[in-house]
Amino acid sequence: MNSRFFSDHLQLPFIGKQGIEKLKCARVLVVGAGGLGCPVVSALASSGIGYIGILDGDRVELKNLARQYLYTPEQVGELKTTAAVTHLSVRYQDTIFKEHSFFVDEANIHSVFSAYDIIIDATDNFPSRLLIGHTGIQLNIPVVYGSIFRSEVQITVFNYEAQRLAIDDLFTLQPATAGMGCEVSGTYVIGSMVAGMLMANEVIKVLLDLPDKLMGKLLLFDVLSLQKRIINFSSLRSRPAETILEMKI
Repeated sequence: MNSRFFSDHLQLPFIGKQGIEKLKCARVLVVGAGGLGCPVVSALASSGIGYIGILDGDRVELKNLARQYLYTPEQVGELKTTAAVTHLSVRYQDTIFKEHSFFVDEANIHSVFSAYDIIIDATDNFPSRLLIGHTGIQLNIPVVYGSIFRSEVQITVFNYEAQRLAIDDLFTLQPATAGMGCEVSGTYVIGSMVAGMLMANEVIKVLLDLPDKLMGKLLLFDVLSLQKRIINFSSLRSRPAETILEMKI
C-alpha cells in the first residue's frame, strides 16, 4: 500500500506508520450497502483498511441515489455490491474489496463472518441485526452497530473484550415495529452520513486499540440539535418502553 496516499495519518501520534500497517492488514466486513453502508465503506477505504467485504443482496434503485452516493443512475438495477466495488476500486486501488452479493441468513453467516476481524452492522431491520449480533458473540468477533432514527444517530460497539451483548440486550421491540425502516420513519440524509462516519471511527478505534471506544456505551447524537448523550448499557433497561422503541433500526 502506497504510504504517501495516507501521509496525513503518518503524522498522527495515535496512528503513524505502525497504525497504517495494522489497518492495512485488517479485514472488515460491512453488512448492508445502503444509507449507512455507503459512508462506512468510503471512510474505511479512505483510512487505509486493506481488505473490505461488502455484504448485501439488494440492487440499486432510483430512490437510493439521494443518500447512497456510491451509486449512479446508470447503475440502477445492478447489484449494490458490484456497483459499490466498481466505484471504490478505481479510487482505492490498494484495497481489496470482496463482494458478498446475498442477504445474510443463518445458512451463510458463520462461513462469511469467520473470515473477518470485525463486523459492521449497517442493516435496517431487527431480524438481521439480531442475527449479526448473536453470531458475533458465537464467533467472538466485535460488531460495530449504527443506526439512525429520523435525525438521531445511535452508535455502539458490541462483543468487544468482556462485553458479550447484542441488540436485544439493549432494545425491547414489539413485533409490529421490529421491521420498521427508513421508508416508514423517514431519515435525515446528513444524519445517515454522520452515522456512517462515526461507525467507521469506532472500527479504527477498535483495530488500533485507541481510548474512548463505545464499548458498553450507546452514543445518541441528534444531528439537528447537536445534542448528545452517552448511556451505559446497564441503565437502558430502566428507560420507559416507549422511549426505547424509538431506537429501532
